[in-house]
Amino acid sequence: MELNSEFKGLVEYAIQWAGRTGITLDYTRESIRSVDDILLAYHNRLDKFDSDDGKDYLWDVAFAFGIYVGEVMLRSGLAEKGFTWDYDDKGDGIPILSNSEDKNKITASPVTKAHKCIINGEDDIVEFFVDMIFSLANGDKMPKTGVLRVPDVETSSGKIIDKVVLKETDYFIDIVAKGEEDFVIFKSHDGFLQFYGIGDQFICEAWFTLGGRRAYQMINPSCANRERVRLVTPYGEFTPRERGIISREQLEFAVREYFSNLDEADFLEKVPHEDCE
Repeated sequence: MELNSEFKGLVEYAIQWAGRTGITLDYTRESIRSVDDILLAYHNRLDKFDSDDGKDYLWDVAFAFGIYVGEVMLRSGLAEKGFTWDYDDKGDGIPILSNSEDKNKITASPVTKAHKCIINGEDDIVEFFVDMIFSLANGDKMPKTGVLRVPDVETSSGKIIDKVVLKETDYFIDIVAKGEEDFVIFKSHDGFLQFYGIGDQFICEAWFTLGGRRAYQMINPSCANRERVRLVTPYGEFTPRERGIISREQLEFAVREYFSNLDEADFLEKVPHEDCE
């Protein structure tokens, strides 16, 4: 779809707003760095927008600058690759970019990303997001540096949370450690990382599904025992191999590296593991 008059007005508003602060937005990819500067300035003043009206205002800011970013992406080459404006399939009316006619469908939500940049700060830089979408659109491998995974989350109780950033992962480890959830899965474009456990004992696996299906269990390298032991959680009794039970510290390390390494080999090089049987 073409930008309707309302969205065109929002883009003009974003450009004018930036201009009043001495920032020029000229539809170049370089200008997205300036958008990040604007959004991060709001992030640094989140406490001033703690009311419902304040939160609505921040969403409006993200919406305007997200539409601008989307227009930049289209004008910078995505339109030539078949991308157009569309709406997400969740029925909440958020405009997205999509190459829906391509067999390798890619969707991108610059509006949602702009809002996450305001809320999460440096963990959700828009410029990195734009670089990642262009890499995917060009058929390249995911960029290895400067970009973090932003996987969706699924819990054992059926909760699904879209696009979680690294700083939010402690919460999901907590709810498993406290017995509030049986397991948590971080789902990425190329597979997933999942874990279960209780207290300071966890079982963690990483699955990669691009070019085949490979599964790895995270291990405690200081434990040589491969015999099975009992692991009791509020959700049942399990019999993992002792070597496969890792501490919370080791789990946090594995999760951090999963979010920080977009390449399977890079992740495996840093995290102790063995092939799943």
